This record gives sequence, C-alpha cells and structure tokens, in this order.
Amino acid sequence: MDKIFQDAKDKYVTAVIVYGKTSDSKIYVDPEFNTQVDQAVVEDAFAKGVLMVKVGTASYRPVKVAANKVTIAELAGSPAAATLTEFSAKAAG
Repeated sequence: MDKIFQDAKDKYVTAVIVYGKTSDSKIYVDPEFNTQVDQAVVEDAFAKGVLMVKVGTASYRPVKVAANKVTIAELAGSPAAATLTEFSAKAAG
C-alpha cells in the first residue's frame, strides 16, 4: 500500500489549474500557453486529487494520468456518450 501525504506547501491548496491548448494537445501553467506543465507537477496534483484542466471556458477533473498524458472526459449527444481528450505535459528528463 502506498500513502500520499500532503506537504506543508499544500495546506490550503484546493485546486491546481492547468490550461489545455487544443491546437497542440499540450497543457500549460498559464492561460497564455507560454510554459508547458512539468510531468511531476501533474502527477503530484492528480495523486492528491486537486488537478483541474481548463479548456476554453470549461473546467475538467482528469479521469486518468499516465506517463506524461492527462485524459479528460466530456459527455455530449443524446444519448450521452463520453469523448476522451488527451493532453501532454512536459516529459520528465
């Protein structure tokens, strides 16, 4: 069993918001899409349940993080069907 601990720096953090750019399928730390998010930041925030991805005016809680990929789901249509979108963080290394 693995345990995930909150650090002192996380005491009042309720969300870590990153910004998804659909044209290049990457996530960034700023809404101007200047700096790509590091994989370690994404993994840490997801493990602690505070990661949010903002795409345009919509905000999403990721359904999956694997390697440097973040997956969000959106329901659309009738009957509703899930559409998965994947964004890339800056790979570790």
